[in-house]
Amino acid sequence: MNTVKKAIEHFIWKLDPKNNQWKATATDIKAIKEIAEFAETQLTKQYNDNQLFAKLYITFYGELLKYYDSTVFDPIPQKALHKILDTPIETIIQKFLDKANLQEQTIEHRKTNGIKHPKTVDTSDINPDAEAMSYEEAEQNLTAMINMALTKYNKN
Repeated sequence: MNTVKKAIEHFIWKLDPKNNQWKATATDIKAIKEIAEFAETQLTKQYNDNQLFAKLYITFYGELLKYYDSTVFDPIPQKALHKILDTPIETIIQKFLDKANLQEQTIEHRKTNGIKHPKTVDTSDINPDAEAMSYEEAEQNLTAMINMALTKYNKN
């Protein structure tokens, strides 16, 4: 079974007297209906409690549709998104850190050298004491930013 909903539908079908699978009692039917109602309520609550995540998921999914030049019927964008969600947070932070540090270097390079190719740049003016952001610094700052956003936008 792929989902709780499909599992419940399977048992409802088995308990339906016209399908002649199981001889269901009134208690059986009441029980499966209560389970179905509980599952539906929980799924609705889960979605409503995670509106911030839903907004980011939907927005990024749309960007992936453009990136992969695909439609919602193509599984590739959703697989790419789910691969990210399945990645440990430490890996995501490290990838962010690499991008942030590279972006910082790129901006500094442009300030000093304009759009010259790196091979044509005089490297004698590079600051050897310049420090890149550390993993711990990135983790602390990202945690603070996420907590601030959750506090500000989470209306629950």
